[in-house]
Amino acid sequence: MTHPAPLAKGQFEICTQDCKARCCRYITISVATPRSRDDWDEMRWWLAHDGVLVTKDEDGWSVHVETPCGNLGRGNACDVYPHHMTTCKDYNASHCEFTGPLDYDLELESELDLARYLERRKLKRGAPIARAIRRAERTRRQAAPHGLVTLAGLAGSARANA
Repeated sequence: MTHPAPLAKGQFEICTQDCKARCCRYITISVATPRSRDDWDEMRWWLAHDGVLVTKDEDGWSVHVETPCGNLGRGNACDVYPHHMTTCKDYNASHCEFTGPLDYDLELESELDLARYLERRKLKRGAPIARAIRRAERTRRQAAPHGLVTLAGLAGSARANA
C-alpha cells in the first residue's frame, strides 16, 4: 500500500513552529555600500549598539535591529491576522531563511568585528576607523577596573589627577 505524500506545511506552521517567528523579532534595512570614512564610522556607531547586526550578501549591505513586532502574540502567531501588513501577507514562508542556513557573505556583530574586517580587507578609507576601534577597546579594558573615563583620561590615574 502506498501512502500519499505528506502535505506541504503552510505558512502558519512554518512561522509559528519551524522558525518561531524569528522574522517578526527584528527589522532589516538595506543600506548603501560603505565607501567613505564617514560610512565606516557610521557602521561602527550602529555596531556599538546592542541588538544590531550588519550583513552583506549578493543583494548588498543591510543593518538588522532586534526589536519584536508589536503584533506578535503568544505561540509566535500574529495577533492582528488577517489584517497584518502587506509585507507579511506577501512573504512566502516556504523560503524562510531561518529554517535553513543563513547565506550571508559577511556578518558583523560588534565594533571589533568591523575592525577585523577593515584590517583584513586593507581598506584605506576604513583604516582610521579600525585604528579608532582598537584604541577604544584598549581604553575600555583599562577603564574597566576604574569604572570611569573622563575627558582628561581615566579617573584615578596620575594624568586625570594632575
